[in-house]
Amino acid sequence: MIKRTSVLTFLAISLALVAATLFAGCTSAPSGGELPTLTTTPAVTAPPETTGVPVDSAITLGMMHGVMMEAVEEALAYPVLNETEEKSDFEAKIAEFDILAGRFAEEAGLDQPDNADTKDAYNAILAKQVEVVEAAGRFFAAYEADWVVETEDVIAFEESIDAFTTDFGPFTKAYFDRVSETDLGDEGHARSVLALLSMHRDILEGIEEAFGYVLLGDTIEKDEFFQKMQDFEVAGSAFVESAYLEKPENSDILNPYMTMMDAKDRMQVAASDMFEEYEMTGSVSADTAMAFEIEVDSLTTAYDTLLEEVLAKL
Repeated sequence: MIKRTSVLTFLAISLALVAATLFAGCTSAPSGGELPTLTTTPAVTAPPETTGVPVDSAITLGMMHGVMMEAVEEALAYPVLNETEEKSDFEAKIAEFDILAGRFAEEAGLDQPDNADTKDAYNAILAKQVEVVEAAGRFFAAYEADWVVETEDVIAFEESIDAFTTDFGPFTKAYFDRVSETDLGDEGHARSVLALLSMHRDILEGIEEAFGYVLLGDTIEKDEFFQKMQDFEVAGSAFVESAYLEKPENSDILNPYMTMMDAKDRMQVAASDMFEEYEMTGSVSADTAMAFEIEVDSLTTAYDTLLEEVLAKL
């Protein structure tokens, strides 16, 4: 399996200072985004803050999201492919997430008093990430007991994933929206990085749905996969049609972008082949599952190349 270096999901954070009298008022709104087939817990809420945040912390946060979704993909692929390397890759991605989590806390200045609400919401998300890791451990143990995947084990794992992403997605989006205009700059590089990180989240969540479908047999998972592919296409079109790529100095970004989109198309074809085999036979052969996984790896590599080229311009 090709190693991935990637990264994205979002709550509103706000602290208002009113007049000369220091009076702080907080408002919060619940956020959703749950998978239709799963039971979710209420999303963490936090008041939106008005102060700008540094772009480096937003990039780290986006990478955290991508790495965690890559870990989820590895975990779900493990019983489909029956390859212990998938389990090892899951553990490696979790270790990478932990490093990024510490970096984000430092870059975001979460220990500063003014960031108390952000810190509370962030810590609540990290607690749910720990629950995902623990649920994955139980999922692996149940599978390894008799090398059979039970529906209830998949559902329990997916519920922990859904609870995590339901909070992390809105938190990340809201944090991206707070990046200071000074940090974003006029060149468009930072905005493009954040856009690519958001696209990465869509494609990885789609891959999760693909594996979920052949494990659970729920057609909603299949529908969600194709919806995520459509979301990715829309975001990709917006990226390539943006003023950013119209600048001569960014013309070199077009080729890696096209490589990524071509890889996405191949991955989608491989997913459709996997779905067709599952629907005809009730299972997925190792060859078909591996063909899909190879295209997933190819897409991830192409995405990483594109992201690195844009990051180099910052």
